[in-house]
Amino acid sequence: MTDAFDTSVLIIGAGPTGLTLACDLARRGVAHRIVERDPAPSRATRAKAIQPRSLEVLDDLGAVEHVLRRGVAGLPVRFHEPSGAVVDKPPISVRADEQFHTPYPDVLWLGQFDVEQALRQRLGELGGHVEFAAEVVGIEQDDDGVTATLSTPDGERGVRARFVVGADGGKSTTRKPAGLPLVGRTYEEQRWYLGDVTAPGLDRGHIHIWPSEHGMLGLTPLGDDLWQFQSPIPPGEHAGTPSLEFYQQLFDARAGKGAVALESASWLSVYQVNVRMVENYRNGRVLLAGDAAHVHPPAGGQGMNTGIQDAYNLGWKLASVLDGARIHLLDTYGAERIPVARTVLETSAEKMTRTLAQAGRGAEDGLGSALAGIGDGALNSGLGIHYRTSPLVHPGGPASGPVPGDRAPNVGGLRGEGFSGDLFDLMRGPHWSLIAYEDTDPVIFDNAKPTHMHVHRIGSTSDSAIVDGEGEFQRVYHPHPGELILIRTDGYLIARVPADREKDVIEHLAPFRSTGTRVRPY
Repeated sequence: MTDAFDTSVLIIGAGPTGLTLACDLARRGVAHRIVERDPAPSRATRAKAIQPRSLEVLDDLGAVEHVLRRGVAGLPVRFHEPSGAVVDKPPISVRADEQFHTPYPDVLWLGQFDVEQALRQRLGELGGHVEFAAEVVGIEQDDDGVTATLSTPDGERGVRARFVVGADGGKSTTRKPAGLPLVGRTYEEQRWYLGDVTAPGLDRGHIHIWPSEHGMLGLTPLGDDLWQFQSPIPPGEHAGTPSLEFYQQLFDARAGKGAVALESASWLSVYQVNVRMVENYRNGRVLLAGDAAHVHPPAGGQGMNTGIQDAYNLGWKLASVLDGARIHLLDTYGAERIPVARTVLETSAEKMTRTLAQAGRGAEDGLGSALAGIGDGALNSGLGIHYRTSPLVHPGGPASGPVPGDRAPNVGGLRGEGFSGDLFDLMRGPHWSLIAYEDTDPVIFDNAKPTHMHVHRIGSTSDSAIVDGEGEFQRVYHPHPGELILIRTDGYLIARVPADREKDVIEHLAPFRSTGTRVRPY
């Protein structure tokens, strides 16, 4: 096969997952192309909540500001009871626990199209763009790369890439030629009507729920004037054809005529609950991410967020392999992310089942409690996800504080020459970070390229290069004098060792590095 490559990475699908990966590769200078079969950006709300960990990812990529402007935190729930009573309940989303030390503790409600817009804008700033109306209709791979056939309005053409990433959603066309089938089950009795509607005059400061013995009706405000409509289809009932008229009939029948007046409707869908995932995220030079790799109920707001975090895990590994790291570094992508997907599948299915069981009951009679439990947990926020069993993680660690494999929590109150800010400010960017705590001696990683590693010497005394001015680093990390804390580019701890064991960490990571002499962590 020819060694002439059109690009290093071909990304199939320009939803949040594919766009996250494209932004990460673009900021690393990796040649890539991202193609989307739709002719234009989607305006469908689809996913409607972005979690704290995903906000941290967007921050690191430089794409968070648009999302912060457009998203709404802490939306309370208003129940419109069959009796005519109105009962207000607290938000179903839960603020992240203070133990995680994140600058973004709140879940934000906003349509998926706003997240995609933020990422497309950032990709443009980084010099990239999405190729719309380009559908991949064939994939063939060999030892050196992958040849994909693109169908475009101008005809078919081939694209030769070193790697292909399928981020093309639950109906992925990448899975089959890659030999990565979905495994799991379809919940035949769990179907939902979905759609984007407008309902002038309805208070946009709440999520509105109308309990009904025939299935609850829900409206969530997203964007400037849209509401996302959702309603379960009773088991055994024939699904109607989604339309503005049909959804209005549901409101009239279940909530009473005049309760809600729908003005328009778009992105109309019947959603069938599936709980499925592939058994491996990689076959040779083809990888999967996001809904292409795992499909599950939307309960808990995990679909878009899991995909964003898949891409964030994968981006630096692809870049590293293309820069000379050994290809089996890519095996750690599945090793780290497959357990996360399995847990998400299990918990989201259980939450969806619980919600459906209570769909006909009111705020005080079961449905309120079921909905309130949807947003709970460290998994939902993404902040509690860890990779402690990853082969990349150097074993051992402190008795207290975050351990290798954990997400590195943020701390504030740091200051040094020309710097004042948070730990995340030091970590932001495509480099790894090494914290040398109260240790001024040279380390091997001082010799790494700045594009690969930033070494920060933090201490409690005024003569430290970076002063832990408020003692927050000490309180959160519980470091020992002379300790080295290695944090990889996606914000996870790799090692915590005394300075005299730095070589142990380098040797631990040696199987993933190139055979060259460059000083780098991978």
